[in-house]
Amino acid sequence: MKRLRVATLGVALTLLTSAGCGADSSPHGADALKTACDGIIDSGAINEARTSSDFDDLHVAAKSTSHASAAKTLLDEDHAAYACRISRSDSPESRSDAVSIKFTPGLNSLFPEDQEQSYSSYTAYKLGNGMQATMEAGSADVYYPCKVKGKDSSFSVTGSFYSTLDLRPETRFRTLFRSSQEMSKLLKCENNIDFPDPATMKYLPLQKD
Repeated sequence: MKRLRVATLGVALTLLTSAGCGADSSPHGADALKTACDGIIDSGAINEARTSSDFDDLHVAAKSTSHASAAKTLLDEDHAAYACRISRSDSPESRSDAVSIKFTPGLNSLFPEDQEQSYSSYTAYKLGNGMQATMEAGSADVYYPCKVKGKDSSFSVTGSFYSTLDLRPETRFRTLFRSSQEMSKLLKCENNIDFPDPATMKYLPLQKD
């Protein structure tokens, strides 16, 4: 009987050990947000995200995604790239992301320069020095010119933030601006790019009915 109990215990321990080895040990929840995106997600954003139902399931979607790799793609290949992706599931598809920040070169401005109003579908912000921002449900965008040595003229950069988490508009912009600041350094933009404090931003008046 003693041998049977010992054998049974050994099998159980083996199963537990195997299960532990197969478990996903990558950072989740707050730890994932702290380590993701080159550290641009601050404690205020993390605390707000805690109210989201899927907070504990969050994890870094792609370890190769970074601001450095995104900047290289923009400069060398002249097409959009993700600087940050935090996922809710193991799916590689971007639609599974809880947070994503993508940068695109060469797009037109977010809205006409002579526009003086926001609309029910989005709010518009003029940030000065050719910079613009817009806010929609769950997303935020910023547009800015970047003068790079060796290029005859400035090229535009558009940063796009998307999230399914419960984040205030100010928090979305703060995160996007921190990411965009990191990107402008890596792109070596020679012009002065100074993003405002989101708490002080005033959007263009809403269109009247």
